[in-house]
Amino acid sequence: MLLRRLGFVAAVAAQQHLGPAAFLWPPDRVWGSAAGHTAPCGSVTGVGNRTEFPLRNARVALVAQDDSWDAQIAIAFRADPKSDADFSLLTNPSFLRNSDPGHSCLAVADAAPSARAGDKATLQIRYSSGYDDANQEFLYACTDIIFVRPERFRPPSLSCFNASVVETDYDDMPWPDGFAAPADDGDDGRLSGGAIAGIVVAAVSLTLLLLTAALLLYRRRQQRSRSLRQQNSLRAVKWDEQAAARGPDSPVNVKLRDLS
Repeated sequence: MLLRRLGFVAAVAAQQHLGPAAFLWPPDRVWGSAAGHTAPCGSVTGVGNRTEFPLRNARVALVAQDDSWDAQIAIAFRADPKSDADFSLLTNPSFLRNSDPGHSCLAVADAAPSARAGDKATLQIRYSSGYDDANQEFLYACTDIIFVRPERFRPPSLSCFNASVVETDYDDMPWPDGFAAPADDGDDGRLSGGAIAGIVVAAVSLTLLLLTAALLLYRRRQQRSRSLRQQNSLRAVKWDEQAAARGPDSPVNVKLRDLS
């Protein structure tokens, strides 16, 4: 549990290319603060690599790096959506009224009956946040997907869970059976810079924790050793023999100080 929480904190700290709230999986387009309020995707980049996404029983992993509220998730069944009008809501309006920084795992509605494997789509999250300018109505983020049949989808290696930096409860939600690791076009299998940074932070945190535990154990052993030495020292004094040598009537010499 502790390692999971350390990993969670490290993962959040490493997401420098994400906005205050974003898709962690499927991975979203690179976010920029200058374009964050620009509909529909809050990014200066266009359509990126598409992640395989199941037609049914799908989930998305979200991350919030700052307080956010009134979040909505929508979908556009277009290769390159250009406006909010291209999107239809997938969740109830404002499904996250108020969200502390953390991770969320959210089940989304099945694709429309007309959707087929190979169809392209874009998921959008729009939300409010005090990150930049409270007068702006929404911030945006998008992720580009391509639908696959559920039996062809493999579960992502990334855990889908609910946790926050305020609430310490950790609710791990495994992906449904038969689901797939996302296959991004052009993915060479190497770790991203953010993932490497997260691993480094987690390793450093774990090392500090182990060093602290070792120091506490060492100090406790030192205290116990001193206590045993003191007890042995007291036992070595032959109080009975000294008392017998003086005898019961032996006078005790007490020097009196001149108080005059």
